[in-house]
Amino acid sequence: MNFARLALDNIDRYGEYVFLKYEDREFTNTGLEKLFNRFSRGLQKRGMQKGDRVIVFLPNMPEVLISYQAILRAGAIIVPVNPSLSYHELSYIITDSEASIVITAQGLFETVQAAKEHSPVKPVIITVGTDLPEGSISFEDCYAEDDTFLMFDQPDDAVAIIMYTSGTTGKPKGVMLSHLNIRMEGYGDSQQIGLIDSDGNRILDKINMICVLPFCHVYGLCTMGVAYLSGGTVFLMSEFDMEKILNCIQDNEITVFGMVPTMYAWLAIFPGAENYNTSSVVRWISGGAALSLETRQAFEERYNAKVLDAYGLTESTSGFSMQRHDRPIKPGSVGPAIPGAEVRVVDDEGRPLPPGHVGELIIKGPMVMIGYYKNEEETKRVKKDGWLHTGDMGYLDEEGEIFIVDRKKDLIIRGGLNVYPSEVEQVLYGHPDVADAGVIGVPDKAYGEQVCAFVVLKEGATASKKEIQAFCRESLAKYKVPRYIEFADELPKNDLGKTLRRQLKVNVNDLVAVGEDA
Repeated sequence: MNFARLALDNIDRYGEYVFLKYEDREFTNTGLEKLFNRFSRGLQKRGMQKGDRVIVFLPNMPEVLISYQAILRAGAIIVPVNPSLSYHELSYIITDSEASIVITAQGLFETVQAAKEHSPVKPVIITVGTDLPEGSISFEDCYAEDDTFLMFDQPDDAVAIIMYTSGTTGKPKGVMLSHLNIRMEGYGDSQQIGLIDSDGNRILDKINMICVLPFCHVYGLCTMGVAYLSGGTVFLMSEFDMEKILNCIQDNEITVFGMVPTMYAWLAIFPGAENYNTSSVVRWISGGAALSLETRQAFEERYNAKVLDAYGLTESTSGFSMQRHDRPIKPGSVGPAIPGAEVRVVDDEGRPLPPGHVGELIIKGPMVMIGYYKNEEETKRVKKDGWLHTGDMGYLDEEGEIFIVDRKKDLIIRGGLNVYPSEVEQVLYGHPDVADAGVIGVPDKAYGEQVCAFVVLKEGATASKKEIQAFCRESLAKYKVPRYIEFADELPKNDLGKTLRRQLKVNVNDLVAVGEDA
């Protein structure tokens, strides 16, 4: 079934209502349905065919949702791309995906044009805006007059989206997600959060959702699936403005809000937060990166909230596990698998491990990707007999809750002993002077690797490297204590706020050890 059909199912189940609000614009689900059909027919008139790849290079705005629906209805494939990418990065994706169309905004046209000039592929450029440059087609002009229903039937395993990962090494990989993948992820998330039951019936009386997560990421994309299935109203935001967000929560009785940990950390220290009423939010969700215990505690205490932490990958169509709203939160857990997902922990030989034993997490279910676009070798490496090998280390407890320890590739082996960077980072977060921290392994002739910590101090803080090392000794075994500590103004992050450890490894040639060897 074509994923786009969920929009029609939403109307059949919930009737006409305001589905989307963005700044001073308001859209009912029935009004959007007409726009979806008109734009889809217009794209076909511009040459888009079934199976074409269409890049959507836009910030959060209603035109993203309209584009996604229009592309899928015509049997084409969405290629969501982060609008902060450089023309060089975009050019690679245009070439690799062989995109026939790029949909963008007026302020991004020059980037798209430069990317097109540096690619052998020459897509049509469609631009949102009023004062359009030469060589662009107006988004508004692409609306056809005909708004009658249009929907190409698609098998469940047909490719719906190719989402390019940031790539830890080499070029980004295109993750192929099927119509079934994104539909079942929506069902699993909606049930785990407690918005609908197993029969699809809505549980909450009112579902008002803020979406500030970028639609170019699978986490943000899944918000729309959840809204279709639960009959929710989406309050769409293009930027993370804390004052606007708190006002939106208070003025519109927001009930569901998903963010990344960085956003929770910022809101936890936002001045004057106590002046806003956020009690309407009954489902706070965190994903995209690890939520530190310090951030969780600070946010929950300040807002009298309960945050549900989730875990997933682009390759698993976002979250495949999430803490449940109806269970006590276990510190460090990312909850059980969502409905439909299977999770195992295996050793290096692929043998299942019992509860409490750390190994690689592998997952199976209808939310696991088809594979990597034009990269069968890499697909076979990570997907074996239907099981996706995540590259993440963790364990299951007796009740099936998942605990993430670290990325397998980030594991530090010091003198034959395993050190998980996230464990050291959690200790560093607990220091009163530390605002942020990132831990990596660096080569060492004697031990193979040593622990190196990059630390960002809070404004006005004066802690020394030796003081921070001494603080770590109070909570960590000697071999886990950082041998090297480097102060930084900020740490490299991706756009979901996750620390890019690989970038920390670039400048580690002139490290000076702190004190004696731990």
